[in-house]
Amino acid sequence: MQTLLAFILSIGLMFNTMFGLLSEKYKVYENIRYGDAERDLVTIYVPYSAAGREYNGVILYIHGGSWTGGEKEDMAPLCEKLAGKGYITATMSYSLCSDDTFGDITVYTMLDEIGMCIEALKAFSDEKGLNITKVAPSGYSAGGHISMLYSYTRADSCPLELSFTANRVGPADMTTAAWGDTAYRLTQQLTGVKITDEMRRNGEADRLCRDISPVSYVNKNTVPSLFAYAGNDLLVPKGNREAMVNVFTETFGENSDHYKYVFYPLSGHGLLLDPVSEECYYNSLYDFCETYFGY
Repeated sequence: MQTLLAFILSIGLMFNTMFGLLSEKYKVYENIRYGDAERDLVTIYVPYSAAGREYNGVILYIHGGSWTGGEKEDMAPLCEKLAGKGYITATMSYSLCSDDTFGDITVYTMLDEIGMCIEALKAFSDEKGLNITKVAPSGYSAGGHISMLYSYTRADSCPLELSFTANRVGPADMTTAAWGDTAYRLTQQLTGVKITDEMRRNGEADRLCRDISPVSYVNKNTVPSLFAYAGNDLLVPKGNREAMVNVFTETFGENSDHYKYVFYPLSGHGLLLDPVSEECYYNSLYDFCETYFGY
């Protein structure tokens, strides 16, 4: 079994190497400031072909880390992969929750920073003559959560046309249905509101949980969505993937092209053990780019 796994990994490495040789060249613009907070920085990857295109889209990657850690560099491999396919990509850092910043840094701070970052991408586009007109917020884990929440609640105020969102193992349902009592701890952390026993009894705590749940906002006007979940994820409970599948199926129908769900049956939170699913995810992402970016 180990020999077979080693062979599979070696084949994957060979194809990755071939991809690196065949991929498009790009330029990296590091640590562009988009706001006043310490972590308000974005790095942008621009393929050389972008300058000759009539217009461009940008995929904005948002890192994970349980809303308390992580760095934009965590998303650099994904930016490089998509830049090698000819798409402008970017990866942003954002302010993080902590005991010291309780109530000052919330999920709404993070959503505001996504909007500020997209505004900075627009300004960068104007400066470089790239004509970036579309954006696809995308994220991993906690970054997937705030990417979806931004895409489903702030598309109308987005500085660029929000074309689609693509996310991996992102918490989607922050209620007790998916998380049990952990939902209250996470919601307290993310909203900066101390949840009391009285709030649990009168339903206010559950309302706060729903308010920060991306699935609460899915409707017929929701942007096209690509999402991936793992069968053995020990960090994001399966109720999150079930809630996403259910709400999109109920809203758009079981076979709608408006969304794509990719399941990684063997993988944990890192999505490392399902190469067929991984290929499906990226092929779907390229399809979304071609459909909603137009190239």
